[in-house]
Amino acid sequence: MKNLRKTLEFLGTRNGIRLVSVAAAVIVWYAIRAATSNSTLVTDIPLTIQPPAGWSVVDCSAPAIDVAFLGTRDDLRYLNRELIKATVDARDHANNQPFSVKLGPANINAFGNARIDFIRPASIALRLDREITKQVPVKAETQNLLPDGYEIEKTVVTPATVELSGPAQILDGIEFVRTEPVDLDGRIRSINKRRLPIVAGDELAGVKMDPPAVTLDLLIVERSVSTLFPDLPVLPMLAPGRSIRVDLDPDVATLTVKGRPELMKTLVAEDLRLFVDITRISGSEPVRLPIRAVLPSGVTLVRTEPSAIDARLKE
Repeated sequence: MKNLRKTLEFLGTRNGIRLVSVAAAVIVWYAIRAATSNSTLVTDIPLTIQPPAGWSVVDCSAPAIDVAFLGTRDDLRYLNRELIKATVDARDHANNQPFSVKLGPANINAFGNARIDFIRPASIALRLDREITKQVPVKAETQNLLPDGYEIEKTVVTPATVELSGPAQILDGIEFVRTEPVDLDGRIRSINKRRLPIVAGDELAGVKMDPPAVTLDLLIVERSVSTLFPDLPVLPMLAPGRSIRVDLDPDVATLTVKGRPELMKTLVAEDLRLFVDITRISGSEPVRLPIRAVLPSGVTLVRTEPSAIDARLKE
C-alpha cells in the first residue's frame, strides 16, 4: 500500500507526468502502426519509360514491376493495378550506352494514402537508341507447291516497299520484310490478295510499319517447254478442184512450238503441218506468203523460220 502511494505521488510530479506522456505516446504509436501496417503486393505493373524526343527504348531489364503497399484496410482496398502508374523519366539520357535507374516512391503514382513498402526489382537496366526511318522492299512469301504442270510467271507486290520507323540499331540489320505466307496447294488460277499482312517478327519488335499490309498478285500459268523441228516441208494449199504446179522458195522451214512437258515428249514431226495459202495468187510473178501451221490440241506456235516464203505459179 505504501509503495502504491509513493508511485502515485511520483506520477503526480513533473517527471512522473513526463514518463506517463512518453508511455502513452509509445502505446498510441504502436496502436497506429498496427492499424496502418496492413500490406498487399500488387504484381505485374507495366513500367513506362519516357525517352528523349527522337529516341526509343531498345532494352529494358524489367518491363513490369511488383510494388508492396502498406496502409489501413481502407487504403489498400482501393488499390487497382489498372490505376497504378509506374514511370521512369529517361529524357536526360540522349545516348545509346546502357545505364541503370533506381526505383523509388517517386516512380509510382497510386490512388489513395497507401505507403510504398518496397519495389521489386529495386532498379532496372535501360538502353536507348535514336529513332530513324528506312524504306525496305517487301518479299512475297508462299507455302506448299503448285500442282504439277503449273508455275508462277509473275509476282507483283503493291506497294513494293514499306517505311519502317524504329531504333537505328534494329533497322540497320533489316534489308527486307515478308508477307504472311500464301498457300499454293491446289492453285491453278492466278491469285489476288488484298490487305495481305506483313509479318512483324521478333526482329521488328518496337518498329512501326507503314503500311502494315500490301496487295499481292501472283500470275499462275501452265508450265510449258519448247521444242524445235527443223526442215519441215512447206506445202501449198490449193483451192478445191484446182490443180496447178507451184514453186516454193524455200520449200522447208524450221518450226518451234511449246506445250505441257508430258505432251511435248510424245510430239513428232509427223504430227505437224506447214503450208502457204496460194488460192488467191495468179500470174507467174513470185508472191511473198506467210507460213502457217496446223498443230495438235495443246500445242502452241512459237515461230517459224523463215516466217514467209516466195510462191510462184508454174506455166
